[in-house]
Amino acid sequence: MKALLKEFSCVDVIGDAMNGQQLIDQVEQLNPDLVLTDIQMPVKDGIEATREIHKRFPTVKVIALTMLNETLYIKKMLEVGASGYILKTVSKEELIVAIEKVAAGEKYFSAEVTAQLINNFSDKSSAQTPATSITKREKEILILIAQGLTDKEIAEKVFLSPLTIITHRKNLLSKLGLKNKVELTRFAIDNNFIS
Repeated sequence: MKALLKEFSCVDVIGDAMNGQQLIDQVEQLNPDLVLTDIQMPVKDGIEATREIHKRFPTVKVIALTMLNETLYIKKMLEVGASGYILKTVSKEELIVAIEKVAAGEKYFSAEVTAQLINNFSDKSSAQTPATSITKREKEILILIAQGLTDKEIAEKVFLSPLTIITHRKNLLSKLGLKNKVELTRFAIDNNFIS
């Protein structure tokens, strides 16, 4: 990495570290503008080191340079103050672009990292919550169950047979992964179906 960066006149490598604690010590001694850090390091990992650098030296920018393209790590690094996240497979040209952008106060994520975040976001937003997966009729019956009505009373209220109500109740229990009427009532309260 050091040799690769020396090819570029816009970058001046002033130190390197073998672990997270050394990295923090180097930042304290050398006061760099920007730090490239891995996440997986001995003594202190890159997340811990970045957290401490961001807290103690807020003007120092940090870019994660790692093999880990997982949403969990990306989010953790952003939470602790990293300004960039790039993979070790990045070309040297893109690495320099990342360094220049982050040094100028911008954020930088390699294309694979951005794709990972977008995929994770779209997976979550398209996933239905249990509350949205129930039908209008099931919701109506759920509210009546939560109000303490018997199957017969519910059947009379919604003009269905008690057997149909039992079927709806079984479907609700199955859909929501619940065991009994008490849990259905708790679910209805937790999801603001009844106050």
